[in-house]
Amino acid sequence: MIKFLLDLGLRFETVGVVIKIIITVALIMVFHIVKKSICSFINKSNFDSSNTIKYKKRSSLLINILTVVVIIPIWMYESKDIFTFLGIFSAGLAFAFRDLVASFLGWLIINSQKPFKLGDRIKIGESLGDVVAIDWFYTTIIEVIENDNRTHGQSTGRITHIPNIQILTEGLINETNAFPFTWNELKISLTLKSNWRKAKDILMSIANDKVGDIEQEAKDSLNIASKTLPIYYENPSHTVYTSMETGRICLNLRLICKARNYRNLEHVLVEDILDEFSKHEDIELL
Repeated sequence: MIKFLLDLGLRFETVGVVIKIIITVALIMVFHIVKKSICSFINKSNFDSSNTIKYKKRSSLLINILTVVVIIPIWMYESKDIFTFLGIFSAGLAFAFRDLVASFLGWLIINSQKPFKLGDRIKIGESLGDVVAIDWFYTTIIEVIENDNRTHGQSTGRITHIPNIQILTEGLINETNAFPFTWNELKISLTLKSNWRKAKDILMSIANDKVGDIEQEAKDSLNIASKTLPIYYENPSHTVYTSMETGRICLNLRLICKARNYRNLEHVLVEDILDEFSKHEDIELL
């Protein structure tokens, strides 16, 4: 292969610069058309969404690499002045587009270190959502609702493009990679005259019914995750913590749930709690 490229480069050694530029542009256009044709064929195939995206990305990367490999021999034996010009020009471009270069380095880190992958729910800086694309310069997510630093798990439908440079400069939170469960707390406020012990027993009973299966899934997932990362929880079971604030008693139900399912779980828990508390006159919500 190397010998073939060297022989091909020798054939272009005496060709003029203008002709080489024309040939280079023509080759780029041809490979671009080929890439579009392959992507169009993949789109028309009966692949599922994830495989369609995967095959299109791999074919595009292969065509891009092939384009570079074919073009290099054309300029391999060009004069030193051209190489000097290209060197200075490249240095200028690198300085002018240093953020793009850093974003490309971020792409290399993402693909080599795997801090997240397609489908993961991540937070970089102020951006939170599910990863739908990882390109050379940008990572694309579908935005997710977040209130009070809690992920409610529902999409806003908005697409956010995050420069990959942020993987080098911002903190990254991955909610669904090694251990796809998160701890959450549901705060219930009662009057000082309320029977808080009875309310606490009701909360535990409801949580036992709604969260038991989830906790077993979390334990199984934790056993797997702990083999690659030092993640340890002595007891992933739910509990209720009691505290006091001015003029109220606070019961905080701490529970574990799937990273994408907190809002649905909260909805079910709150409705059951309201139904049960309404049956007891000695329990009054604030």
